[in-house]
Amino acid sequence: MVTAAGLLPRVERLAEAAAARFEAEPVRVVVVDARGALAAGLGVAQALGPAVERRHGAMLVLLSRTDVSAAGTARDAGATSVLVSPFGSDAFANALHLAGRHAARLAAAVETAAPSEGPGGDRLTGLASGDRVQAWLAEQRGAGRPVGVVVIGVGRFAQINIAYGRDTADRLLAAIAQRLGPIADGRLRRGEQRLLGRLTAAEFVLALAGGHAGDALEPMARQLLRGFERPFAIDGRQIHVSGRAGIAWDDGRSEEEAEGVAAGLMREAVIALADARGRGPGSVVRFDQQMDREAPTRRADLESDLYRALDRGDITLLFQPQANLSDGVVTGAEALSRWDHPVHGRLSASILLETAASAELAVALGRHIRARAFSIAAAWTGPLAELRLSVNVTAADLADPEFVPILARDLAQAGLSPRRLVVEVTEEAIINDLDAASATLSLLRADGVGVALDDFGAGYSSLARLARLPVDTLKLDRSLAQGLSGSERERIVVEGMIATARRLGLTVIAEGIEDDILLSAARTAGCHGVQGYCIAPPLDNSALANFCKRRKVHSVVA
Repeated sequence: MVTAAGLLPRVERLAEAAAARFEAEPVRVVVVDARGALAAGLGVAQALGPAVERRHGAMLVLLSRTDVSAAGTARDAGATSVLVSPFGSDAFANALHLAGRHAARLAAAVETAAPSEGPGGDRLTGLASGDRVQAWLAEQRGAGRPVGVVVIGVGRFAQINIAYGRDTADRLLAAIAQRLGPIADGRLRRGEQRLLGRLTAAEFVLALAGGHAGDALEPMARQLLRGFERPFAIDGRQIHVSGRAGIAWDDGRSEEEAEGVAAGLMREAVIALADARGRGPGSVVRFDQQMDREAPTRRADLESDLYRALDRGDITLLFQPQANLSDGVVTGAEALSRWDHPVHGRLSASILLETAASAELAVALGRHIRARAFSIAAAWTGPLAELRLSVNVTAADLADPEFVPILARDLAQAGLSPRRLVVEVTEEAIINDLDAASATLSLLRADGVGVALDDFGAGYSSLARLARLPVDTLKLDRSLAQGLSGSERERIVVEGMIATARRLGLTVIAEGIEDDILLSAARTAGCHGVQGYCIAPPLDNSALANFCKRRKVHSVVA
């Protein structure tokens, strides 16, 4: 069938040899036949995905009709298109030619992404520029077509730029563009048109036009955000970034001039994105007329306010206790930050960290929080005197060359023993440069500091990776801990992870334990400790002291 389509096939029958064969062959289009062999086929797609992306190629995965529900998994593994049986030679040939066209478009974008690129294109990614997208929207609106906009914001980009430099950050943006391209080029409804472009350093835009484009806005935004679920292979690193989206729509009934509609839509989508940035990764926010049109200004004001907050001490620290499951003894507390804003009131940790990242204050904020937490913990007396303090460490902290010496200095100045400190680091924070992060964490452990892998199960968790990491404690994310009281399959998976961690000599703490059912399940599954509202909510320093005094009377967790 490949030959009949006018192409020259190269066949590899051994799944384990597929990646090596692809690297050795001058091809850009890969077909993975997963019919009747779903698991093996998806494994091959996963293995080939990064290589196909680096070569600016395309991957077509063939699925059996009974496996059509695995289409999303295939795309997550790296497929740029999926064909479900039964299909004939014509349908197969058409799918091949579409894959080839996609690969050719990517190759052309890379080759033409030069400084001489005209004003309508983005030099780095080969996508349309922001001005070109706005002009296209005006053209479509002038022709009487309804138009809409999706603006995608890339999370953690500032930290990536700081940690790895501009060249790596630029290659990351190019890789993001290559991944978003086939999603944006996906199946169109009759009369629908789309144009993908890049706005600022870390923002992409998809413009849509046509009668049904309004219905497609949110589904398209979510499809684009799914493109961030897999890491990006850049310079031998696996770089994880998140995405958020703001969307805006004009149904064509506005009497405003087309140019004004286009500019207004772009601005509204950016305002919606600013709102989405205050929410979790993967959030999609649709602009509406009730939304504050000054959101970007408010965000800029928050960034300015954060500088003053660090000086005024407006960052509040709370402490959430951690308790042993064997005897109920409280052994430690995690320091959690909140922002007591003079106008907006108490802001969540997520808004605080997002604002710090966008204001390039992530490292300064981390130092400020840790230094204050050390001083507070060093002054603990009575039942608190032996508690271990847990503090959070981000990717920006680990990339800071002064991180270890400044942490050691702050411990010494506060008079807190390193053996009473645990640093909690997420897998997302270390996965981009595992070797460098491991070296930094090993230095801390050599000084007596404990290391905990936080939020395990929330993202790209790998039990195999645990063997390489210098960690003492594994903290199960609340989403994984919930599985302890879920279906039998969920329990088997989570209990297997706990058993493996214990065999590696790790202490296992389940987070987000909020009721007696989960508490009992965590104990049965073999967890050493728990943290969550079933034990206590985050407490201020005084409330923590009172809580620990009461805990001396009650000897069991219940």
